Amino acid sequence: MQDEEWSNDGLSCLKLALVRSKDDAAALSDDDKVRIAPFSPAFVYPIFGQEETIFGYRDLEIHFRFASGSLKQYLSVTSAAKFPETGDVKADDPEQTLYGFIPPDYAKQLPAFAATVEQDAVEFVPCGTRIGAYRLKSDAPVNGKGKGKGKGKAAATSALPERPWEVVVEGEGEDDEVLYEAYGATWDTPGFKEYHRRMQVFVLLFIEGATYIEEDDPRWEFLTLFERRRRGDKVSYHFVGFTSFYSFFCWPDTKRLRLSQFVILPPYQSQGHGSALYNLAYQSILSRPEISELTVEDPSETFEDMRDKADLHTLLSASALDSLSAPIPRSLTEPIRKKYKLADRQFYRLVEMILLLDLDSTDKAKSTAFRLTVKKRLYAWNREMLAQIEPDERKVKLQETFQSVLEDYTRIVQNFL
Repeated sequence: MQDEEWSNDGLSCLKLALVRSKDDAAALSDDDKVRIAPFSPAFVYPIFGQEETIFGYRDLEIHFRFASGSLKQYLSVTSAAKFPETGDVKADDPEQTLYGFIPPDYAKQLPAFAATVEQDAVEFVPCGTRIGAYRLKSDAPVNGKGKGKGKGKAAATSALPERPWEVVVEGEGEDDEVLYEAYGATWDTPGFKEYHRRMQVFVLLFIEGATYIEEDDPRWEFLTLFERRRRGDKVSYHFVGFTSFYSFFCWPDTKRLRLSQFVILPPYQSQGHGSALYNLAYQSILSRPEISELTVEDPSETFEDMRDKADLHTLLSASALDSLSAPIPRSLTEPIRKKYKLADRQFYRLVEMILLLDLDSTDKAKSTAFRLTVKKRLYAWNREMLAQIEPDERKVKLQETFQSVLEDYTRIVQNFL
């Protein structure tokens, strides 16, 4: 019981915040004040251990704040009481523990950190090259300026769900009060290594099982996402999230990119920023002839859902697979897959979703063709495992898997009907 009195839940006591200058914070609407509200991490076990507890304090609070643009940091640890050292038993040192995961130049005094935030509001600009931008449709300008509630562009077809954002082409959006911009960078980009050292702690706090990456590996690429906010003639940038890619050689003369990390911070979640960042990244990849394929490393269920809907939207809006019916001839679909640079499994899952969208469930012949098409892919993908079980059990397992896949497809495509 005594140990429990001195134990603290790391998820609860670690409070994160993105801090803006006084003027920038004061200019936020009530709805937008969530941008500067404290938020909690999803995981702390990479830092504080598997139990995610910190021993030796009562009412422990760890304030870990970031300048909203540069991500320069402030760290403060307070408590109502500290466990008195008794023999080999002593309180944990959460500040020293965090010290091993963040740059050593963090601020320990609030006035110094506040001065940094004010300076950043004037001086900070993102590292790298802008590769694209978008606006939320709720932020769309009215009569060319300001913040309004315009609906944005209509969907290309009634089968496409309306996205909460719209791409802003180069040369437009300069007068928008709020715009979101993505910047491409590598380790060679001036200032980016230092920026990444401040940014990388978010992968530990928001990606399960994530670890830091090596700075001496030149095959990494990054996209950082910023909210660009205009107040009169002043512009400030505020970090939203980022994604990283690792490149592999692809015979004979191209490379394959693997999306490795993807983070949108909680103040910006559930607003469409994840799909918008993915779309900007994907469109950039499509424009690069040296890249032949995009893959994703161990996606979470949430990311995979977002990616499926984004890729499905892309293929449907381009009418890339119109008039498709099962069985599917690969001679027809492979050129399309290569054009859109999608990995085999992802592309043919999307093909099956499109088949499902057009499927008349009362047509027995087409329903059978669809079922056999899906099962054929499932069998090929799980051949080694299925080959180890008896034929009758194999049929049962395959049918169970098909039914599970069908339910998942139905959930994903429901907004496209």
